[in-house]
Amino acid sequence: MTFAEALAKKGVDLASVESPMNLSYVAQILISFLLVIGFIFFMAWMMKRSGRFGYGSGQTIKIISSMSLGMREKILVIEVGGENIVVGVAPGQIRTLHVLDGNVELTNKDDIKSHTENRGFKQLIDKFSKQ
Repeated sequence: MTFAEALAKKGVDLASVESPMNLSYVAQILISFLLVIGFIFFMAWMMKRSGRFGYGSGQTIKIISSMSLGMREKILVIEVGGENIVVGVAPGQIRTLHVLDGNVELTNKDDIKSHTENRGFKQLIDKFSKQ
């Protein structure tokens, strides 16, 4: 016995039964699918902006510290091959500002704050270059 025969036996008019694949149902599924795909792309974009991709343990370049100087400018202390380098990053350019002697070990946020609080950038660079 088919589904249509079972409905006819119960006295249900087949013309009054709506198809489960009507336009609003298909639109609802399509919108839900697009929202899920959009959420996946949004999360990937957020992860990329936060710097969570590409910083594996096998990297030869490691960011030790960073400080924002404006909307699009940053100062970074990077470690390359055991050597610490201070670089300035701006849109379209990266410049080496100073090569530090020895390693800079700032693992505690309080240490970073104490090194940068109430000091100008020149004083900060002078302090690290004397080490």
